[in-house]
Amino acid sequence: MTRTRKRTRAEAKKRYAKLLRRWEASKYLLDVHGLQLAPASLAKKACLGIGPEICFVNKIPFYRPTALDAWAKVVIGKPTTRARKDAYDRNRSRQSRQQLRVKTGESDPFPTNTDQPPPI
Repeated sequence: MTRTRKRTRAEAKKRYAKLLRRWEASKYLLDVHGLQLAPASLAKKACLGIGPEICFVNKIPFYRPTALDAWAKVVIGKPTTRARKDAYDRNRSRQSRQQLRVKTGESDPFPTNTDQPPPI
């Protein structure tokens, strides 16, 4: 029977990356990458499957710093000189919204034509 040598704490610390709890991961993302995310937001993103990689230890979620770095790099994106155009601008005029509905084939939920009596 061969015995494996027991690792010291220092060796284990070098070999394995430190695991961070959600609140620590939130602080890490803010300090290192400037991303302000609450621990509850990380939990929500984990449920939706759009957050950083998680590993569970006794049903407790932990995050690896390398996984947080990779996810932050994807979220931040590339620098650009152009602004992204919003798909739905809430300040858009009523007329332009109606034109958009005509293109998509939707009916106006609040018609302005009052010539007809309301349906009973």
